[in-house]
Amino acid sequence: MKHLLLLRFSAMGDVALLAPVVQAFTQRFPDATITLVTRAKFAVFFEQFPNVRVIGADFDGRHDGLNGLIRLFNELRQLASFDLIIDAHQNVRSAVLKTLFRLIGVPSFTIDKGRAEKKALTRKTNKIRRPLTHSIERYAQVFDAAGLAINPAKPFQFPSITSSQEELSGFLSKQTAISADGPWLGIAPFAQHSQKMWPFERFAPLLTQLYKNQPVTIFLFGGGADEIARLKTLQEQFPQAILVAGQLSLAAELSLISRLTGMICMDSGNMHLAALSGIPVVSIWGSTHPDAGFGPWGQGEEAIVQISPVELPCRPCSVFGNKPCFRGDLACLNWITVDMVAGKVQQLLERSSSTSAN
Repeated sequence: MKHLLLLRFSAMGDVALLAPVVQAFTQRFPDATITLVTRAKFAVFFEQFPNVRVIGADFDGRHDGLNGLIRLFNELRQLASFDLIIDAHQNVRSAVLKTLFRLIGVPSFTIDKGRAEKKALTRKTNKIRRPLTHSIERYAQVFDAAGLAINPAKPFQFPSITSSQEELSGFLSKQTAISADGPWLGIAPFAQHSQKMWPFERFAPLLTQLYKNQPVTIFLFGGGADEIARLKTLQEQFPQAILVAGQLSLAAELSLISRLTGMICMDSGNMHLAALSGIPVVSIWGSTHPDAGFGPWGQGEEAIVQISPVELPCRPCSVFGNKPCFRGDLACLNWITVDMVAGKVQQLLERSSSTSAN
């Protein structure tokens, strides 16, 4: 096997979760090449790996629709001759590309997303509760099926992104509220769907507790105009908090995350970026559940804040957090108190302090 075409288009967290698999492949097969088709902005997750080329797909422009996919197929054919395709996405676009390549004799292997077992875990009644295969392990299984057995590192840490260090250093040099001695905590209050977001108004009392307990530097993460506006309202109450959202490139954000003591987050892309940077997380879970296969890679119960399904048998009601609440009151999030989250953060800081002391 000389040249592999790998397909995974979105979302950010799902693409980032490919990184341990790609790293394991490049280590086991150093003479092989991967061409990864994804969104151009996600290339940063893979730029440090040898023999990996990222092709940015423009599904909102030149690669939109069937004609756009045919154009992408022809561009890829001109780029290289591929030995096989691994479809780590399994959607209509990847199916079209596989069909086109099959017509010229390129075989493909496709991820099993476990849709039936995920549906059984999240349905309203008669749930079948059991931990399902993690997404990273599902990715690895496709490689195994192709005869390319690999073992992704657990835990994993993104290689240092040297190109972002100057940008990050310049940003940090302008901050006057950085604690010289205390821990650095990231806070990422948002997720793609509201059913995965802890009530935003609880972050102010949480920050009050965190600042009261010890010297700490807090960085606020998010993206998009609405999230930035909401974070600015929080920063007005806590001027010492440092707004990261909208200030740094994704590469520089990754470099900053790698320097944190911990990250407080939802079941979100930022949770995956922190976990894949080797950073302990305190992740808050609502309608979704780590058992669906999207928990923080390499971390356990210490990284999770959630209401037990014993207390709320409706949990989880969704794989991705995009379904309406069965109860209508989002108890899975509203029952999580500030003290519950602050307690988990304190445990994280104590573990970090103990590790540093040793």
